[in-house]
Parts: sequence; C-alpha cells; structure tokens
Amino acid sequence: MELKKYQQDSIDTLNDYIAELEKVGPKYAFMGIRDKPYKSEFFGETPFVCVKIPTGGGKTLVGCHSVVGIMSSVLKHKMDRGIVMWFVPSEAIKSQTLRKFKDRNDWHRKVLDEAFDNGVRIFSNEEALRIRKEDVDDNLCIIISSLDAFRKEKSLQNKYKVYQENGALINHFENIEESNILEKDESGIIKSLANVIRLSNPLIVIDEGHKTKTELSITFLKELNPSFVIEYTATPREESNILVEIHSSELKDEEMVKLPLVLESHTQWQAAILQGVLRREELEKTAKKEKEPIRPIALLQAEQEKEDENKITVGKIKDFLIKDRKIPEEEIAIKTSKTNDLEGVDLFAKSCKIRYIITVNALAEGWDCSFAYLLISVANIGSKIAVEQIIGRIMRMPYAKRKEKEDLNRSYIFASARNFNEAANQIISGLESNGYSKHDLINASDKKQKYEFDVERRVKEDFAVPLMALDNEKLTFEELIGEDFELHKQDTKFEFKVHYDADGRAIIDIKADDRWFRGAQQILKLTYQDKNCSKKELIQWLDKKLRFTMLDKEDKVKFLEKVIDGIKGHTIQDLSVNRYVLLSKLDEVINKILVDYSKKNFDKFLKQGKIKVKEFEKFPGTITLSEELPQEFNRNYYAKIDKLNKEEQKFIERLDLDALPNIKFWIRNREKKDPFYLQCWQRNRFFPDFIALTNKGNILALEWKGEHLEDSKDTEYKENLGKIWEQLGKGKLHFFLVGNRNVEEKLSEIKGL
Repeated sequence: MELKKYQQDSIDTLNDYIAELEKVGPKYAFMGIRDKPYKSEFFGETPFVCVKIPTGGGKTLVGCHSVVGIMSSVLKHKMDRGIVMWFVPSEAIKSQTLRKFKDRNDWHRKVLDEAFDNGVRIFSNEEALRIRKEDVDDNLCIIISSLDAFRKEKSLQNKYKVYQENGALINHFENIEESNILEKDESGIIKSLANVIRLSNPLIVIDEGHKTKTELSITFLKELNPSFVIEYTATPREESNILVEIHSSELKDEEMVKLPLVLESHTQWQAAILQGVLRREELEKTAKKEKEPIRPIALLQAEQEKEDENKITVGKIKDFLIKDRKIPEEEIAIKTSKTNDLEGVDLFAKSCKIRYIITVNALAEGWDCSFAYLLISVANIGSKIAVEQIIGRIMRMPYAKRKEKEDLNRSYIFASARNFNEAANQIISGLESNGYSKHDLINASDKKQKYEFDVERRVKEDFAVPLMALDNEKLTFEELIGEDFELHKQDTKFEFKVHYDADGRAIIDIKADDRWFRGAQQILKLTYQDKNCSKKELIQWLDKKLRFTMLDKEDKVKFLEKVIDGIKGHTIQDLSVNRYVLLSKLDEVINKILVDYSKKNFDKFLKQGKIKVKEFEKFPGTITLSEELPQEFNRNYYAKIDKLNKEEQKFIERLDLDALPNIKFWIRNREKKDPFYLQCWQRNRFFPDFIALTNKGNILALEWKGEHLEDSKDTEYKENLGKIWEQLGKGKLHFFLVGNRNVEEKLSEIKGL
C-alpha cells in the first residue's frame, strides 16, 4: 500500500530524528530537526516525541511504519524482538486495533509481517497475562491495551491484574539480575505482567496521546521502563515534543478527507432533517450521474432517551423519516447502546440499502464508513457531545480519491440551533478537538465562500521553470545509473567492526563507546538467541531490507555474497547477531557506490552536451496551503502562501518591496509539492525555497540558508547543483544561495537582472 505524501514525510522526519538521536541524544536531535526546545520532564533521557495527524489521516498505519523504523535503528540491539506496548484511549478503539493487527490480510499487519519476517505476535492486555517467555524471546510482541488497564487506581488494578502476582509468568523471572526498576513486595520481585514489560524495556506507542493528560497517566508510562515513547494524536498536549505536525489541508490535498465541511442551521429540527434528506438525495443523484460507486449516507443524531416529550428521540426521528419523508424502512438503521442494526452489515456492499443511520453517540469511536456524507443533528447543539465525538465520522473520502463534482468532495452538517453562530462555534470546537481548523467550516448560505486553504493564483500568466533533462526527459537518479549497471562488479571491500560473541547472542548493555549515553535510562542485561544464522538466511534478510528499487535482485544477492565472503575474522553467527549494524554499513556503502557511479555518468553526459534544461509542468492555477501566512504581498504569484520561518519571511519581504522594481512576481516553491526542483547525481531532489521572474524574463531560484547550515556538505552540493542549472540556462537562469551573511550582496545582484 503506497503511503500518502504526508504519511511518508512523517516517517522520513522520524527517521531523520532517529539518525541524529544516535549521535547526540533525544534533546539535541529534536532541537536540530524542529528548532524548538525539547521537553524532558516526563521521560528524562528516554526519547519522547509526538506526531500530530488529524482524525482520518491514518495515524495507526503511520504508527506501524514507525515501529519498523525505531526497532531497526535506535532499538536494533533488540534484534526485532521484545515487547511493544500500544496504548489506545478506549475499549472500542482497542477492539478495532486488535482486529486490524490480528488480520494478516489487513495493511497494518502486512506492514509488520513484512518488516519482521512474520515474527509478530499480537496480544490484548488480557491475553498478555499468559504471555510466554519464548514469545518475547523469539518474536516482536505487540500488546494492545487501553490506558485504563495500566492506570494504578486500586479498582482498575484489581480488574485487569497487570500489577498482581501471576504464576503463569514465572519463567520470565528466572536468572534475572536484581534491579530497582521491578516492583517488589515482602517476598521479593512480583511476577506480574507490568514487571515482564519492564524487563523488556519496551517501545511505547500511544494512540491519541492527548487522552493521557493527567500526571498519573504519564507516571505509569514512565514506570514501565520504556526505551522509546512515541505518541500519535490529533491534538497534542502542551508538554508534547511535536516532531511532525500535519494539517487538515494536507489531508484534503492528499484526497483523504471531504473538506470543506458545509454547515446549514435551522431553528426547527424538522427543517434540519428535511434539508438534510434533500441534500443526501441530490448527492446520490450526482454520484449516479458521475458513475461514482457511492451511496451517500446520512447520520442522524438524536437526543438522549429521557422521559420528556420534548426530546427528539431515535423513535421520533425514525417516524418522521418514514411518515413525513416516505423513506422506506429498509433504508434506515439504528445504532445505539441498546439497538445495533449495523451488526454484520457491510455498508459498502452494492446490495446494502441503508442510507440513514440514527444514533445518539454510539458512533463516537471504532466506526468508520466513508459513504457517510452528512450529519443531521437535532440534539442540543450547545452540548459538547453533540458534535465532538461524531463529527469525524462523515469526513473520510470514499476510496481516498477526489471526485470530479465538487459536491462529492465535501461533507455536510445540518444542525438544529437558534442561529448559525451558535451551531458554528460548537462545531468548530468539535473540529479542533479532532485536529481540524475553523477554516475547514463554511456557511452553506454563503454561495461564494470557498475553502480557506485553496488558493488561486493572482497572476494570469502561465509559468514553468526549466528542469534538467536527459534526452528530452526529466533527469532522474535512476536514468543516471542506467540499465547496464552491475553492483556485484563494484568494489566490495570496506572496514567492518562488530561486537564479538561466538555463542551468537546479542548482549544488551551500555557500552563506554556509545555515541549517545542514555543516562538515567536503565537497560537490563538480556540475551537474545539468534534465530537465523546460516549464510543464506542472512543474505536473504539483507536483500529484503536493502531497498534499492533500481537494482536487480540477482545482482544485489551476488554483491552480498561477495561482501559476506570478504569479511574476515567474524563468523556468520557474529554477523547475524550484528545484522542491523551490518545493514546500516551496507546501506551506506551501496549508496556511495551508486552516487559515485551517477556522478561519473552525469559529468560524462554534461560534457557531451546531453544534459540540457527544458520546461515541463506549469505551476498550477490553484494550490492547497498547509498553514496560511496571514500577510499580504505585492508580487506573490498566488493570493497567499504557506507559513515561513522568521528568517525566510524577512527575506521574502525584502524581495517583495518596491526597492526591487525589476521583480515581476515570485513563488514560494514548496518541497515535494510544486513542479520545480533540481536533480543531479544524488538521489534526492532539491526544491529551492523561492522562484522569481524579472521583467526582463530572467528566472531566479533562491535558497535561504540559516547560518548553522551555510557551510554544510549538503549546502555545498546544492550550490554546485544550482550553478550547473544556471550555466545550462545560458544567461536566463540564475541561482542564489542566500543567508544573513550575504543577503545585501545578493539583493544587489538581483536588482541588476
């Protein structure tokens, strides 16, 4: 399953953090990536980061990929084994997550099985009370638990027994060293599930991390002796270290959600239902006309059942639909705590007739149907529960694919309220609690109102910036490698040092030569017996993990065989135990071989005149911003731009001023979103920060660099790349690397173009 761009970016950012973490520790790694203070009061030297993704953005799938990344890098000494604690906010979400993770045909489980060679065991916290020592020693054991199961209130402790003596777990405590991290009573170490988890020094994943707001919640997590803590949430708490921040508009841009959300309010509940039914029918007609396989569903939210004749109950709504609107009863389902007409029903099936689902708040969690387009709420809109817990149920885009007709790309709320503002304020509160924005809501009565983050260009002129091209096609890293490259014929010799252990075991301990000292974090001396220790198995594992799509599998395997045969002084068992160290080294070696080969070909093609510049895609007429910069500019190609850091904003203000009258317009060039980039002999594309066009027709590519990056190797490569592109432009293309040290000089140069 191909990840959405924002999902892949989230994982890439986490991997960048991990790479820095192994060098400088969690604090400075975070500060280097985010340029923000790191909050260590909760977990000390244990890495603790947060990924913010709005509801409907696929947090759980990103979490699965993150487990793979963390286990294979900073926790590689665990050799893909041990315990992962996956905490969820409720029993409903726990059941849903368990279903996904236990189903080998589900994408979440496929990601885990692929990464860990099917060596994954899934447990609920109740099932984990019987977890065997060999389960933990030979597999990656993921325990799915609600937060309440581990909170240390007495009543809950008695209910779930995770802290109590448990004879079924006795084997876990044989021959272990004394440690102050394990709970004890007067008879010694308590043989509890909590202590088994502490022994494993687990990776902790928190789904919906904002639910753990209390100090008590954080305390019990810290007491589980984690090696790494990562949380996924739509609304991070103030104390979270937000490593990745995804905005709702990015989900819309990636066709994951139906935005904007259109609100229509009515003082009479009957009018709200009537208009909602009419809109649903219109959407179904549109879907049929467009041949979209969608049956739009309306969710109708009733008030709580109470002995009050003025309450708009489930029964009243059903009667109104059948008697007043002539809706066939087979099209109506009820989903409440007492009645569940949806059990065993596939709402996506062509034969399914359900078009209306009446509920109170039973759809709050664990329910997901992207055919749901409308929420019709006759409940007291001033009550927070009226929308907050149900609003995300109508926002998922069917098949995660934008539709031709704009009406099918939106979701709708019909509310019974005294006025629009009353309804809007409460719905905005519900949106924000799910990671969305007030700008995601529009008024149905305002026909001209558009989605706030969809921005049109203000300049009528079409504009494309020339890219580097080879044989009239876009230059790519793969093209520079070519089809004739053979990896196994390259030099396979390199220095490789590993910890020596003839018994084929990984000994986990803090070593004096670690680059990062974990300080207060305690890692117990554990041993993991290596499962795969033949040469063939090791090569198969390395081949699978080394993801170089341009390389032929047979060629790669031949290279790996030569590498293994060429490493002297270590047995296959030694190499297998240190497989992640070897993997990291091989990834580095192969990348260098490929880049060197690519550079050689690039220089050859450049000399032969085969590399030129050519226009391809134009900048689009409309873009979707992630986070708007609330500032007007005179010469911006688009009406608004994405948020910039302070230095970039100050620079672009200078570029935009009348002091540079030769600038016709400029564009904020967004990484991996906009059509202009520079590609050379390295794998990654380089997206300069800004593009500008002068009145004389000169095109400028401008890259801003903070002082701490001005002298880096990456900056040197980008500058070389920019100058080559400039030379290929024959006087019409100009590249500028700008920083605080040379901004006046560069602005002066720009004035003359």
